[in-house]
This record gives sequence, C-alpha cells and structure tokens, in this order.
Amino acid sequence: MIEEIIFNNYGIQVELEEANVRFPSFRSGNMVYSIVPIENMEQEELVERYKMSQHLISQGDRHVSAFVLANHGSYVSEADEQLFILLANQALEGPKNFNPGRRLARFHQRGRTINDTIRTCSRIGKWKELWEQRIDQLEKIWRDKLNAHPDNQFEKLFIETFPYYMVLGENAIQYLVDTEIDDTPQIVDSGTVCYERFLHDTWKSNKWMKNPFDWVFDHGTRDVAEWVREHYFQNVHTHQRGIAHFFHEYQSIEPFSSFSARLLYSRMLFPIHYFETVEEYFSKTTETRSNQLEDKISSITKSSQQYESFLKHFYELAEVPAKQYDLPKIDWI
Repeated sequence: MIEEIIFNNYGIQVELEEANVRFPSFRSGNMVYSIVPIENMEQEELVERYKMSQHLISQGDRHVSAFVLANHGSYVSEADEQLFILLANQALEGPKNFNPGRRLARFHQRGRTINDTIRTCSRIGKWKELWEQRIDQLEKIWRDKLNAHPDNQFEKLFIETFPYYMVLGENAIQYLVDTEIDDTPQIVDSGTVCYERFLHDTWKSNKWMKNPFDWVFDHGTRDVAEWVREHYFQNVHTHQRGIAHFFHEYQSIEPFSSFSARLLYSRMLFPIHYFETVEEYFSKTTETRSNQLEDKISSITKSSQQYESFLKHFYELAEVPAKQYDLPKIDWI
C-alpha cells in the first residue's frame, strides 16, 4: 500500500526497507528515503525545519536530509488519512575517523549562519522557564508522596533526596540568570541548529543521516552538555580523557566565550539525569522498568559526591580559562 502511495506521489520505486532507523525508511537506487508522520504539527514548524535543512545542505553538509517535493506540488502527502513528509539522503558511508567534537563544532558553525528567523523550533532564552516548570512539577509530586508516606524503595529514596536535587536545579537557574545579566554574548553565542538531545550515537544510529525533525534551534552548548553528561555517566571513573579530548577538538573549531562557558556550566549543574529518572518512574511504567529505575536512582544518589567533584573541576577539564574569564564558582561544591 505505502509502496503504491510513494510511487504515485513521488514517482519513486520502493526497493528495500531499511531497518534500525527512527522513521520508516527505504532504499531506492543510491538514495535512502524516510517517511516522517506530521500529525498535529503546525505549518510554521514545518517551514522552519525545511529552512534549517535547506540552509545546512547549502553549506555543504551531505548528511542532512532533504525534503522531497511530491508530484502534486507540495511537500506534504497523505497515506491512510495520515499526513507525512518524505525526506531523502544519499546512501553515504560513515566517516572512517569519527571525531564528535570537531564534527559537532562544524555542524554548529554552519547552523549559526542561517538568516531566516526561527521561532517555533527555538529554545533560545527558554531554559529558565522550562527548568522552573520541571522543578515545580516534581516538587508537587514530592509533597504528595511525603504526605501519603512512601510505600516502596524508590519513593523512599525520592523523598530523601529530592530536596538536594531541587537546590542543585535552583543553583543552575541562578547561575543561568546571573550569566544573562552579567555577561555579554559574542558572535559564537548566536543561535544555531541543535538536537533535542545529542548523544554518542545520535548520528551513528541513524546511519549518519541528520534528520531535521530531531532538531531545535538553540545555543550550541545544549548539544555539548548532553554529550558530556552521557559520557560522564557511562564512564564515571574514567571519564576525564574522553571528555577532555571532546572539549579540545570542539574548541579547535569553536572556542568557548565566557558566556558560552557559563551557559554550559549551568546546563551541567541542572540535574536532568535525576529529574528524568523520577519523571519516568511516575509516568506509569512497567514493573520491570520500575525496578530498573529504582536501581538507577540509587546509583545516581550514591554517586552525588562524585558528580559534585566533576562539577568542581569542570572548567579545568573543559580547557576554559576560568580566571581570565572571571567565571563565578558555586561555593558549596
């Protein structure tokens, strides 16, 4: 059925289905096509994602997915009463020597030169509001559980540890606010194309395709922080070398300004790893997953002092001249 719809709308023959990718995908000739459902997506958001895609392609990024125009003159098609977009990528091999720091910096460099105004997909200036909402929602759950008395190990740990992580989150917000008041953004601090969550396998797991529906428009330190955070928690005792190399390579292309460094640090301070664990647990997970999350929150809370130590030496690890930039410290860390 979908093969017929694709052929009728685009004149493209579905030859081979692709496995292990985020969206339904197939090959035709030397191209890989992805079918992206767009139900409930505003037209303005679609236009912005198209503009970001076109811009990065025009800047020479061969791995960025391009929107495919249908025979009926629109980028939007319909199958089984569902609207979708078709994206196209050349079937390219991944890089032999993948250097995430340098490649991410170049990606940000290209995205930063976009002239179009991006509003719907933008997260610029919204961190404070989003972080406050997150803390408020979890504090409400915490108060409810405190009054109801916890009846399992996860809830007991949550009751005991949430005040500490709430304070850490509030410190992150204050650090962010102080940065925006005291420091001045440079050209390198302009908004750029980022990922909702940039992780080690973000590009590799998608066969090196850069899908515009994974993007937001934000400060580049968003992606840097999420890569570093994941690497730290996957390598708690041996993280230094990998993170130092990542920072060194990224800054060989895009050195951090003092504003960038402070924004990055505020994001590292915000304990998203703890908050997400709690949020998932209280979103009606399966019993097996609940047990896994119980182990996870236990591991996070037991290693809190190690994370404090990581934050204490963060600027040094990031090769940021903290004294020269006169970067503020968090006294209790």
